[in-house]
Amino acid sequence: MDPRPYSFRTKEEYAFQALRQAILDCTLPPGEKLVIDRLSAKLGLSPIPVRAAVQRLHSEGLVMISPHSSATIAPLPPEKVNEVFVLLESLERTAFRAAADRVSPADLQDLESLLQEMDAAQERPDPDAWLSLNIAFHRKIAAVADMPLLLSFTNRVLDEWERISHYYYANITSKRLPQAQADHRQIVALLRSGDALGLDALAIAHNRAANQAYQAMLTES
Repeated sequence: MDPRPYSFRTKEEYAFQALRQAILDCTLPPGEKLVIDRLSAKLGLSPIPVRAAVQRLHSEGLVMISPHSSATIAPLPPEKVNEVFVLLESLERTAFRAAADRVSPADLQDLESLLQEMDAAQERPDPDAWLSLNIAFHRKIAAVADMPLLLSFTNRVLDEWERISHYYYANITSKRLPQAQADHRQIVALLRSGDALGLDALAIAHNRAANQAYQAMLTES
């Protein structure tokens, strides 16, 4: 958490974004208590904007607040891996089908660019960069679907996936990445051809294969 609040419109926004990112990358791990005075000192802010930021994080489900006790980072039980992929499958079946009707040449170029960056991250290798790009790829398709509620739900589930990946899989080199990249290329090809049925089937296969692979890695670790 880099204490440079004045690059943001408000101190509260800076505190919110800094704390949110620290939660997503597990610098602030699940279950950790959030002590306002300590966070304020670290961020170089007064307690007021930090307390407001914690309340916003609570509304997103990233922080738990109990009466008469300090706030804590929301837990990440292992069974949440299955929950995330079950939800993503349902959300992406809808998003992929809608995106097939709405995708533009510029959208397809953006997705191709993300794939190229993911290839480069895989080659280096840089799993953190690949994870961020993978999440950006899936967020982009949800945005193309042009359904605000769907995008909001998808973003929340992907936030949980980002936390899970950093918490459980940070030291695991995934054997699944080549297949995941092949799936991503097929997604773009099907979007380009407007094949809604093919995209629906791939949303199911992609998320179920990922769930199985990560469940297996979780067991091994």
